[in-house]
Amino acid sequence: MTYSESNRQNRSSLLPMFITLAVMVAGVVLLVLTTPEATLRERFLVIPFGWLRFLLGFILVTGGIGLSAYFYGRATRPGKANDYAISAATHLFMIVVLLLAFYPIIYLLSVSFNRNNALAGSLPREGSVLVRSGVLPSPADFSFIQYQKVLEQTHVLGYQWIFIAIAVLAVLGVIVATVVKRSSSKPYVAERYRAIAGWTIFGSVAALVLSINPSQFYGVNEAGERTTASSEKMIILYIRNTLLVSGLTGLFAVLISTTAGYAFARFKFEGRYSTLLTFVFVQMFPNFMALVAIYYLMTAIGLFNTFTGLILAYSGGAIAFASWIFKGYLDSISPSLEEAALVDGTTRWGAFWKIILPISIPMLLFIFLLQFIGTYSEFILANILLQDNTKWTVGMGLRNFATGRFDTQWGALAASAVLGSIPIVVIFYAFQDALTGQYQEGGVKG
Repeated sequence: MTYSESNRQNRSSLLPMFITLAVMVAGVVLLVLTTPEATLRERFLVIPFGWLRFLLGFILVTGGIGLSAYFYGRATRPGKANDYAISAATHLFMIVVLLLAFYPIIYLLSVSFNRNNALAGSLPREGSVLVRSGVLPSPADFSFIQYQKVLEQTHVLGYQWIFIAIAVLAVLGVIVATVVKRSSSKPYVAERYRAIAGWTIFGSVAALVLSINPSQFYGVNEAGERTTASSEKMIILYIRNTLLVSGLTGLFAVLISTTAGYAFARFKFEGRYSTLLTFVFVQMFPNFMALVAIYYLMTAIGLFNTFTGLILAYSGGAIAFASWIFKGYLDSISPSLEEAALVDGTTRWGAFWKIILPISIPMLLFIFLLQFIGTYSEFILANILLQDNTKWTVGMGLRNFATGRFDTQWGALAASAVLGSIPIVVIFYAFQDALTGQYQEGGVKG
């Protein structure tokens, strides 16, 4: 067979794939062109049987892509044709599911950059159907005014700008190190710099959190006098409070769970098994059952309306679960590591400090982040124990936008929610590799 005959045969084998794609595109175009005009019904733009058209379009595109992949596989690798079809259709389905899952986040961002402060405002009369229905934001309404509203009474000191600059540069360093790692022949060097940048973010943010205080949040009246900032404009202070409480809770959970988990995993003592069963039994009850007892206890010992009381309340519920997790992790590590260190002359504490803790960094970070995220978004306990609005957490601050004398301030609420989510995103992105690192490999001789 000549080269030209081979090309003609390949083109003819791929012809069904191109026909399928053409039919799919024609069907989608037909659905779009035959869509009836949308009508406004109770401040909502409604397309008659729009859900049915979306479903038909989704089935048409998914089936067309899957069938095209099947024809491509039959022309190139006949034994893999079915696998190609299933893989293509599955990938397209997962992409649509992910887009639908991320849509609330996208809409939250769009609301935060909208000049209107209410979701029930008039819909735009120009643009595509998605814009006129409010599914996608109107470019004409794009504005930073919501962020200006929630930040206008925040006053950052000079040295705090230095901490912010260091954190921003460290975030850029993490991004650059990630890109270099994927294309470099020595990824471990990029990973080392990424780890340094991650700890730099942690240190600069910690210094910034400790330096912020309520006196930096105020307004200025016409006479030039300082006035107390409204609670809707202290979101940065609430983020600082939440980072402080969640960070100390995470550190306290790591401190207690490592020692308690190590004792349960390596030592044999009276009451060990019953204590572990008690830990499991306690986890069966929801936390809100202890709210009255926690309130009475904190009031009796003088820790009501204090960060210390809230941290202790959070930590009490975290110790049992975190200790159980760390004990299970240590059960998977061979005791020969510590036995070898003891033979070399170290103490039990030295084996724990120099052997167990370094190889347990991924689990320690997991425990810290687990407690950090759990307390960062907690609302009920904080709402009971904290009364002073200068000590509110992010959840209480966001609630305040929906419980005022007027309608819910959706724009300011969205902007504050975006600002409050930034620390979580940065922390996860900076330490994502550390959570999956394999520090135990090669730890035993022989």
